[in-house]
Amino acid sequence: MKLIRAFFMCLGMFTALPCPYRPWDEKARGLMTACLPAVGLVVGALWYGLNLAGQALLPEALAAALTAALPLLLTGLIHLDGFMDTADALLSWRPLEKRREILKDVHCGSFSVAAAILLAMFQFAAASDALPGDLRPLIFIPVASRCMSAACVSTLRPIGHSEYASMKRGRATPATACAVFALALLAGGLLVGGGCAICIAATAVGYALAMAWAYRTMQGVSGDLAGFSLCTGELCGLIALAIV
Repeated sequence: MKLIRAFFMCLGMFTALPCPYRPWDEKARGLMTACLPAVGLVVGALWYGLNLAGQALLPEALAAALTAALPLLLTGLIHLDGFMDTADALLSWRPLEKRREILKDVHCGSFSVAAAILLAMFQFAAASDALPGDLRPLIFIPVASRCMSAACVSTLRPIGHSEYASMKRGRATPATACAVFALALLAGGLLVGGGCAICIAATAVGYALAMAWAYRTMQGVSGDLAGFSLCTGELCGLIALAIV
């Protein structure tokens, strides 16, 4: 089935999880965006499950480091790469064309390093305050961030060099999938409790604000901007978990 192939294509591209089934079907490529929330559910379930093991087996500081690192490690650092590239471009305060050149540059600039350090620092601090505690919201945070990603890359105008430039805007399938997952996310968060709804909302708001800044500054969307917004949104969700 095309949708199943699209899910495993999305899983293989946006996570570092071992999977013996790695198909590639160009006809299913357009459905990959719709599968992002489902991939987020896999990431969230592993984030939660491995943290339970970490709390049981590791000292508190190491368990917190695991909590902070897992969303980056499970995705093979692909979103962190986008976060750093986008930070270099946004914080350069150069004209638009120069910012876009910086976004495509493979070299690592000082702004990206500083932004990554701040991300890691706040992620670890939030994880430290969240432990020990009810970590069920971790299941929902990656789903929320990927619902936002799917919606943004499906509807916003892409940057010319972006991998999304060939996509048709406003695709019905990704939009429908996002709506279904968003409703399921909200229902699940309300039923589970434990601050889930607040963490979901914080993730969505953090993503939206990061994307609004990046999109306005770069005048378009790309995979790097989506990674930047996803990392920011998930950090906001983790901070919300520490507070509630």
